[in-house]
Amino acid sequence: MRYKPPSLVGDASREGATAGSAAEAFRDWHDFYILLGTAAATLIGAMFVVASIGAGFLTRRHAPQIRVFLTPTVIHLSSIVLASILAVVPALAWRTLAVGLAAGGGAGLAYSAAVGWDVVRRRVEWSDQVWYALVPIVGYGAVLAGALSIFLGALPSFPAIASGLAVLLVASIRNAWDMIVFFASQDRRSE
Repeated sequence: MRYKPPSLVGDASREGATAGSAAEAFRDWHDFYILLGTAAATLIGAMFVVASIGAGFLTRRHAPQIRVFLTPTVIHLSSIVLASILAVVPALAWRTLAVGLAAGGGAGLAYSAAVGWDVVRRRVEWSDQVWYALVPIVGYGAVLAGALSIFLGALPSFPAIASGLAVLLVASIRNAWDMIVFFASQDRRSE
């Protein structure tokens, strides 16, 4: 069965918050995206605390490590917030949703691949290679696949989009905790 979102088949009169709109389709997912976006936004705030704990480590000398470990976590959380906002916008056209999710998923996938390459080159623990490199690639890939399902006129893959964002959230939680433990151990070594 092919699904034809209104704004992808040229029915401009049905765009917006009417039956058949992206907002209508996401109605059942509304609470999920509110919860996901709120959790990610809260964790972005917590990352400021992480940065404060590691203030002694966050110097120009450690800029490459910051770019590989701290910055990607904040970017993943920000991506979750933005995708959650897109999902709950009340008058969102299908094309806008698909473009936003595809752009975010594609950019996140490319960024995560570049970060992953840096992580692998650093020869860090295998668990860090999985959580900082592989898991975000899987998450963004799922978001991109969900966006492509909208572009192709297939039944939108809401579970793929939701799963991809949830994977990014879990990876970000794990990576934030990893950084806190690392920064705390650095503070103990300096005493």
